[in-house]
Amino acid sequence: MNATDKAPCNDYLMRLSIYEAGHALVAWYLGHKIHHVRMLPRPCTTVTDKAFVGNNWASFSEVLEFRVMELFGGQIAEQIICKTPSCCEGDIPRIDEICRILGGLHEAEDHDDIFFRLEDDATEIFADERYREAIIPVAQVLYDRETAGEAEIAGEDIEAEIEKFIPRPAPPSAKDRLFAWLRAS
Repeated sequence: MNATDKAPCNDYLMRLSIYEAGHALVAWYLGHKIHHVRMLPRPCTTVTDKAFVGNNWASFSEVLEFRVMELFGGQIAEQIICKTPSCCEGDIPRIDEICRILGGLHEAEDHDDIFFRLEDDATEIFADERYREAIIPVAQVLYDRETAGEAEIAGEDIEAEIEKFIPRPAPPSAKDRLFAWLRAS
């Protein structure tokens, strides 16, 4: 399979690669380090940083919201390239479960509202043409590494491909981190 093939969505592994590329691209947008991606044997995983300020519900909620956005990224990337998400429907029950937990933490927002808000937030990432253009090249890296027999594709390699399209988001300054910590406290 090659990124220039006319029907990348007809190949299950390429479709899965597109899906995982979506997760990685959202993680990149959020400024998370990508540790690795594992696709086969299933379950597939995109392992990224998920750190929060200890014993702080606002920080914990943010981590859960970011996780939901990453999960939505796979569905969105597949929708953009293949016109229909069908690869990994298992993420929707995960998203729903996390949104129900968030609903319990957010007294002012219902879990359904959280679900749709985070879906909209993740969709907005792909409104940036650079993210849409990066889907197939990132998927191609995943596909090539998987077919070469790599059980885990190194995050550095995935990040290097993404950076060809989208510069690494600037890390928050010490002042931004302090304000975030104060807001979360």
